Amino acid sequence: MSEEKTNIKNLIFPTLGIVSIVLGYFLIDFNALYQSFKGEVQFTTQDKTCDLHKNSCKIMLQDGTSFELGVEPKTIPLMKPLIFTIKSNNQNLENLHLNIYATNMFMGEFTLPIKNLGNGNYEAKGTLPTCPIGDMQWNAEIRIETIDKTIGARFQFKTDK
Repeated sequence: MSEEKTNIKNLIFPTLGIVSIVLGYFLIDFNALYQSFKGEVQFTTQDKTCDLHKNSCKIMLQDGTSFELGVEPKTIPLMKPLIFTIKSNNQNLENLHLNIYATNMFMGEFTLPIKNLGNGNYEAKGTLPTCPIGDMQWNAEIRIETIDKTIGARFQFKTDK
């Protein structure tokens, strides 16, 4: 009888372990768990006097990385192709994205891949949606993620319609 109990224990415990691992794989959002350990993103926002309709805006992050964002065409039209040019003092940034979203109305979030052109020059291309209300306020964010924290640059601009 004790040999039978030992055999049952030898089957039950490994089976429960495997089932637990499989359930954990499908039920736990490990990315959300990982992000929770990193904490909130520490954003640096551009100077309020800088207007992307007139010229590029520059931000210096806590780690010394600088980003200068420009938009072409300067009128920042909706429903037309836009080119976002980015200059940085860090030439080796990888896996960067430009996240753009409206702040005064939900228009979705647009994640544009940033292409490294070399020599600290980067570029992202995209189109912003139109809104019948107009006077949209937008944030364009670039994040740098490390193992223990995430920092970022937040650029703000407006569009007419």
